Amino acid sequence: MATKDFEVQQLLKAYRKGLISDELFEKQMSELADGGAMGGGLGVENVFAHRGSGDKPAAHNLAKTPQSEAMVFTIPANFSSDRENSHRGDQIIYVVDGRATARVSGKEQEIKAGDVVTIPAGAMHTLRTGSEPLFGLTIFAPPER
Repeated sequence: MATKDFEVQQLLKAYRKGLISDELFEKQMSELADGGAMGGGLGVENVFAHRGSGDKPAAHNLAKTPQSEAMVFTIPANFSSDRENSHRGDQIIYVVDGRATARVSGKEQEIKAGDVVTIPAGAMHTLRTGSEPLFGLTIFAPPER
């Protein structure tokens, strides 16, 4: 496990390279000073506690570091969006439960529980569900926000 000094060094390095904003830098330094999860504590969260329900997509931020961000998301059954989006960094999706059609850079692929989808930085993409919702874990590197 990383020590507090190592975490401070990594945070400073990311800040100096312009990888994180002033606001994020100050927030994470404050968490380190307070002994939060980044301050040497083990940050553990159960992804199933944040499984969404209903007819709208839902997401919950699990963890964030200067280099990455982890979220869980639920996309309801029969959801389709014609609006594709892209991210400044890479996105990796692990499908925990359900099925969907992923479209990345114009190519479509059926995905199901246990599958991992890698979306390169800048690639246009979208997900479309069928008769069952999709529940997944996604990692952004670098963080989205």
